[in-house]
Amino acid sequence: MSKLSYISSPNSNQQQYKSIVDVLIERTNATPDKEIFVHRLSAGGRKVITYSELTQKSTKVAKYLISKGVSVGDSVAIIGSNNLEWIIGEVAIFIAGAVAVQFQGDSEVFSETMHLLKSVQCKAVLLDPPNDSQYLSEMERYFQDEETQCQSENKPAVLLLQKQVSTALPYIGNILSAEEDPAVKLPRVQPESTAVLYPTSGSTGVPKMCEFAHFAITNSPMANLFCTKNDVVFSDRPFSWLGGTPLYPIIGGFTRIFTDPKIILKEEKIQNVWDILKEERCTVATLFPYALVDLLHHQEEILLLDYKPTSIATGGQIPGSHLSAIRGKFCEEIYSVYGMTEVGIATKVSLTAETKVGEVGEIVPGYEAKIIGDGDKTLVCGEIGDIVLRSPWMMKGYRNSPELNRVSFSDGGWFRTGDIGLITEDGKLYVKGKAADVVKRGTKKILYRTVEAEIGSFPGVKEAVVVVVPDLRLLEEICACVIIEEDTNMTEKELRKMCWDKLGDNILGDSPTYYLVFQSFPRLHNGKPDRINTKIQAMKMLNLC
Repeated sequence: MSKLSYISSPNSNQQQYKSIVDVLIERTNATPDKEIFVHRLSAGGRKVITYSELTQKSTKVAKYLISKGVSVGDSVAIIGSNNLEWIIGEVAIFIAGAVAVQFQGDSEVFSETMHLLKSVQCKAVLLDPPNDSQYLSEMERYFQDEETQCQSENKPAVLLLQKQVSTALPYIGNILSAEEDPAVKLPRVQPESTAVLYPTSGSTGVPKMCEFAHFAITNSPMANLFCTKNDVVFSDRPFSWLGGTPLYPIIGGFTRIFTDPKIILKEEKIQNVWDILKEERCTVATLFPYALVDLLHHQEEILLLDYKPTSIATGGQIPGSHLSAIRGKFCEEIYSVYGMTEVGIATKVSLTAETKVGEVGEIVPGYEAKIIGDGDKTLVCGEIGDIVLRSPWMMKGYRNSPELNRVSFSDGGWFRTGDIGLITEDGKLYVKGKAADVVKRGTKKILYRTVEAEIGSFPGVKEAVVVVVPDLRLLEEICACVIIEEDTNMTEKELRKMCWDKLGDNILGDSPTYYLVFQSFPRLHNGKPDRINTKIQAMKMLNLC
């Protein structure tokens, strides 16, 4: 009888029934002077904070929030970019017993910020506004006369994370320089209470708010998946993402080096990033796949620095085996991870030249995965179906969304990832694409993301985005948009031949019908290709719109 498609990995670590605040206090008592965060400034220089400084400063801000009416369980928004003030503010929210609602500070107009605040009904907001005169003016008008207007109009109390000369609104620096109020009592935070709400990327529409308990964060394997407390880790992720949260360094005890995530979006800045890794003696680096492509593209200059960390971890997109060229040149080991905001990192794989497209590796301790089909029945190994995941460390659910939670979880608490894949007889998980990524070209069903991953692994192809375009006869067709390496003179005919050799033709096989060469792709704020605008450009180039 065939095996059913199920894999799991037991968690060997003893669970700790502690809140984030409990672990912070333990770390502070054990290593008060350890530098836990280092901010490398874009203008040069560095700012650091130790465990004892973080605890002291966050406690002051927590008491301020409580004095402004924040109670246990209240939602407090935090909006801004990566800086030490964000970390202090986020930890302060936990110490106050409140729930941190995290947003990346990429709103250019204040009306967008207001929309976010109203959508989550926050009692207070810690805000790092952009240096824009109109934004600051509208912000000032909205929050002015806070003491009288906020109560009557249910406006949140505001605390600015960065000093703005043009406004008299409360600023965190003033709170930190003032005397701590001994009369304000801090609550005992319960491990199973909600700690934080992380927004999804919003790539499928409006971002959903994923609710995590303290217990899930303090026990998550993400705190020590690639490192120990002795490591120095560089991460290019925004703090507002689960994958970039500053909480895991606090829990895991390792030092986190960070800079402005926007810097690494620019290809020419990759050498600056490598300079930072060398100067800070980073042993581990987490980088997006496009940054790894940039490393290969500028390898002659970077290898002259004569430095490499022990390991590099990547994720966000499932990379091709061509990135295994990083191994040995730029690090001793390179890993790719598979996961999502709702569940965290569920698998990891060591990238080698033999890594197959879609292979995501071993399941992380404490996680389970299975493949289901019609009626949510578990399929046998080798059959393609829907990937579902389960773990004590994943989200409690989507905040205030009972209907969404109903359709997102199957019986037994399994989360429907929206990905399709298979599990082999020897227990390997392969991601074949998303359920929404199935294109029906005539009667042929094609996973266009699988096609994209395959083309992206071709020699001479720097990056590939495959989009679906309209077709009068077949209704849907596939177009491969590629960026070619500068030192390669690849022609469309050569690219088409490689596709046909690997994917079959464009009738019975999976090859694209159209091929377009781009100099660059439109990008989202997180650095990923903007598929919508890439598709619009492709349709214009093909005269389809």
